Amino acid sequence: MADPAAPGEALPVAEAARLMGVPEPEARSLAGAGGLVPLEEVRNRIGGAAVALELARAREEVGRLSGQLKEVRASNARLQKEIKDSTAERRRLTDEVLELRAAAEERLMLMERIEQMARLERDMDESVSEVERLRSRGLIGRLLNR
Repeated sequence: MADPAAPGEALPVAEAARLMGVPEPEARSLAGAGGLVPLEEVRNRIGGAAVALELARAREEVGRLSGQLKEVRASNARLQKEIKDSTAERRRLTDEVLELRAAAEERLMLMERIEQMARLERDMDESVSEVERLRSRGLIGRLLNR
């Protein structure tokens, strides 16, 4: 096994501190007897820092997505209420149209009855005038007095 302080397998404290993103005193505490920080320790710290950084990014993303989810849920609730209101309005308008249609049909039937009554009145007027004409000629009297 190689010595961890060997130059190829270790880094100076300043460089190790820069790579790990820590102050030099913290990097110095990791240094071996030769004043060098073992490369394996730098790798472990950088990996841990990367994981911590990724975890922080993931938490930010979760927070952002959670906020968006709340907005979407609020929008969804608002849209569902609008749909419910629109459905009620449509139902009300449909009922109103059906009532208007029934009233129009009733009006049409009444107008047909009025026309029929007018025809009957005309027929009756014609019959009365025919009877009057015959009466004035004396024909009815002769027919009835046989």
